[in-house]
Amino acid sequence: MKHLLKLNIVVLALTALVMVGCNTNDVVDPGPKTAPNVPTDLMAKSISETKIGLKWTASTGTVIPTGYKIIVREKGAASSQTLDAGTSTVTEISSLTEGKIYEFSVYAVNDTAKSTATGIVQWAPARRATSTFKLYSSNNSTNGSGLAIFGVTSPSVLKVSQGDLWDICFDDKTAGDPLLGSPGQSRYVDGSYKFPNGKDAKVVYLSALQYPTVNSIDEIYETAALMIPASNGEKMLKLSTVTGTTGFGFVIGSKNSDNSVNFAKVVVKRVGGNLVQGTGADSFVECEVSYQTFKDVPYALRAAFENYNASVHAPRGKF
Repeated sequence: MKHLLKLNIVVLALTALVMVGCNTNDVVDPGPKTAPNVPTDLMAKSISETKIGLKWTASTGTVIPTGYKIIVREKGAASSQTLDAGTSTVTEISSLTEGKIYEFSVYAVNDTAKSTATGIVQWAPARRATSTFKLYSSNNSTNGSGLAIFGVTSPSVLKVSQGDLWDICFDDKTAGDPLLGSPGQSRYVDGSYKFPNGKDAKVVYLSALQYPTVNSIDEIYETAALMIPASNGEKMLKLSTVTGTTGFGFVIGSKNSDNSVNFAKVVVKRVGGNLVQGTGADSFVECEVSYQTFKDVPYALRAAFENYNASVHAPRGKF
């Protein structure tokens, strides 16, 4: 009987020990999370005067991010704001102020573990024209051949009688040689850069052909400043030499009387395989425009804008 009692006591003790070891309230600490790799290729675009779009390449490696965070800071400000982008690699930043420059960087998270942040991209929001613009043949007496972006209430297509307001123009005065670009280099003006109304053409600089495979401004993201050539920047682009199946884009800098510059981005659309649409006097090119109403504020400022200086205002010359 005594032996049976001792056995029961041992069994009860072992049962209690097993039950304590199986307590479901005991959680094993998995330790700290592993941080993801840093995302790459952060780029920006302007959507409107108050909204900017960002995109980047997702973190690579074995650690899959649970999300991304965006650091936003107004240039020169002491503090920044961190926004949650979820798991997407494309997002929009709203409630910005036109004319101000913002700094953006992105980092990945794995719960509480954070990657290092990307490099900073600086960007200023810009206005977007709400419609496309058709610039018609030089021989069209009803519709205009040039686009006025700055110095007018809103971007408008104007006839040659107001050519002094043009910031870009379509010039097909020579058959088989359609051109697009700086009004002062067009065949609308005389040797003194004057239009038939006796007024001077604007000085408008064009970048080299920057975006050869786009058909919309929405397709263009940037990491570097939109700069215009340091000299000899006025030019007409030969449309007959632009190859491919899509449109193309370029940047203009329209010079003001105080030597400041307003920037715009222009995309020429290709429709039905053609940059020049229609025939004869009814032929035209179709453009989209994004533009900065504040002087000397390009959209992206990753490169120091201080590099832009008086050398950009070289004497005019025909090309």
